[in-house]
Amino acid sequence: MVSYSDASMGLRDSIEYIRDHEKELRLFNVDPADTIHEELGAFFNTQNVRITVNRTASGKPEELAVLSNATEVLAVVDVSTLRELLEDVSTGTGDLGIADREYESVLRHLKETTFTSCDTEQLLYASREIEDRARRVGQGSIHTGFQRCSVIVEQRSIYADLARRGVSVRAYGVPDATPPDLGSGHVHAVSTDEVAETWFVVFDGGGNNTQKTALLAHERDKDAFHGVLTYDPGFVDHILEYLNRSYGSPSDGVLSGP
Repeated sequence: MVSYSDASMGLRDSIEYIRDHEKELRLFNVDPADTIHEELGAFFNTQNVRITVNRTASGKPEELAVLSNATEVLAVVDVSTLRELLEDVSTGTGDLGIADREYESVLRHLKETTFTSCDTEQLLYASREIEDRARRVGQGSIHTGFQRCSVIVEQRSIYADLARRGVSVRAYGVPDATPPDLGSGHVHAVSTDEVAETWFVVFDGGGNNTQKTALLAHERDKDAFHGVLTYDPGFVDHILEYLNRSYGSPSDGVLSGP
């Protein structure tokens, strides 16, 4: 099994690692007209869990939910228990702490801080949230991969402002344009496929583990991304260590403002 400390796990491998650890909540033999799967999908929309509906030839077991990952079954509960959960906690709130005691058998496996997305608008929103988080904290470091230096030029004002506020800024892009002046921030102008194909925003939390956040997205087709957002401090540390190890040397084309 790949671990956070695996030195071979680059940015794309990290995305696939999270994807491979997606959980599946299978609902067996529920009424076809029932909307429970849609309600559960909305409730767990920020968790790395896929909701599916299955019907067996015998119709048995009836209204049973099975939570599993790629290697094992994690929990088996009646669908009625999940209905009660949705009634106790407003759909879409994402607050998994309210009903922990009563629904511990399933919720303890779903308290993940990572989700996957192919929605570019959602990924853009997540990147802005990370930038805002770094701005509020006002310290620490943020590493952002723009794919191309021309995109860094377009986002210059945001990252120059972060640098002015005391955040250590490192931006990455293939040198298709003159890298902009980010003040005390640095531009890593590097010609690698990984940088060209990956969009990432990683904030080290400024000394606070609860503020650590990372967005990683791989471009599958033009302007079509598959990405993950994680608040897992261990995983964020892994990404930061990888970036520093792979692109932190003076020979990688680091450029900084005068």
